[in-house]
Amino acid sequence: MPIFLTLSFGVLAALMAVINALQVLLGRQLIKPSASGRSAPRLRAESAAAAMAMLGASLAAFGVRFSGRLTVVGALVMASGWIALIVTRRKFAARS
Repeated sequence: MPIFLTLSFGVLAALMAVINALQVLLGRQLIKPSASGRSAPRLRAESAAAAMAMLGASLAAFGVRFSGRLTVVGALVMASGWIALIVTRRKFAARS
């Protein structure tokens, strides 16, 4: 994979992680807030899990170019973030 694509993907994933982290701190949706019907606790929980997944994706993308270990760590963090997102969505779906 060309270096331009991996670095672009890493930067994009890091930006998405930052946006999700801001949503956790603020408790409100930053992009298209009027389209969201989620409560603040649900938004915070989902955004925290998504931020973790995007941080892992960013680490994995940068690890492809710079370090093999970083790719493995990023993949593990990304997988745990996606699992946390699935569990969070199921938890809130069961409450509804």
